[in-house]
Amino acid sequence: MQGAAENPIDDQAARWVAREDRGALEPAELAERDRWLEADRRHFGAYARAHAVYARTGRARALGSADRVPPATRAARPRPPLQWAFGLAASLCLLALGVHEHSDAGDYHLTRKGEILRVPLADGSAVTLDSGAAVRVHYTAQRREITLLRGEALFDVAKNRARPFVVVARDTAVTAVGTSFSVSLNEQRTRGVEVLVREGIVDVANASGAIAPTRLQANHRALANRTHGIRIESVEHDDLDHQLAWREGMLSFNGDTLSVAAAQFLRYSDVRIMIDDPLVGSRRIVGLYSANDPIGFARSVALSLGLAVEQEGNDVWLRAPHNAAYSAPRSLQ
Repeated sequence: MQGAAENPIDDQAARWVAREDRGALEPAELAERDRWLEADRRHFGAYARAHAVYARTGRARALGSADRVPPATRAARPRPPLQWAFGLAASLCLLALGVHEHSDAGDYHLTRKGEILRVPLADGSAVTLDSGAAVRVHYTAQRREITLLRGEALFDVAKNRARPFVVVARDTAVTAVGTSFSVSLNEQRTRGVEVLVREGIVDVANASGAIAPTRLQANHRALANRTHGIRIESVEHDDLDHQLAWREGMLSFNGDTLSVAAAQFLRYSDVRIMIDDPLVGSRRIVGLYSANDPIGFARSVALSLGLAVEQEGNDVWLRAPHNAAYSAPRSLQ
């Protein structure tokens, strides 16, 4: 096992855990941590392992040895070397699907590509994770907080006015008492944070509290990013159900381009839908498709749009007929 000095990802994960242990992150720190987590798939694994060491050893504060803390505090805390801590973490097999790791700092739940997972929570609420999503659950006596680290999740919230239910996604905070809503960090579709309310009412605000909350009712969507702030749109009931079709393993498109659809399928399958012609990629589609069947989707849209579809290994190409290299062994038509 290499030492911490030779593992900068593990070292940085340990710093974040140590910082969280000392108190709630400031909005700027929260944004910085989330950017780090999203920058590399390995970062989240290291982050989860660091929290697991916290839970298993009861010595989470020792992970902060690389951070600056008051000398008196440092002397009072045990400080096993980071190499030992991550050597233990490597043996825990923490990222198995359907299993969450508990610590005083919270529960972590995550899904692999192609998996949909519904997780019951201690207060009677539930969270449903889309493919490739990850959340951190942290409950206190005063507040129920979930941090959406990546992907999309649906929250069915048990009513408790004394303990607000808050979902934090980057620099956006969504607060509810008893309701059902989804939050998404899907960049291909939303280019920011999307909140979709099925039932009840939620408040959407900047996590720093600098902007007054915007109230969002059922059958409405909020799109939040740093460019335009928080924008509210109404959503037809049927459209709302279609947008949440991923809960049933389905993808719904209503005028989306083929390029956007191809990116959505890649979230559920290693089979890639390839489009090398911008005109083909800009074609728009409507329909409901199985999320784990990109080949079936390609066949269907090729038939309806008059395109050629060919497979090369894990790549499925959609092309205009005059650009297709017709080859019987590769053709899917």
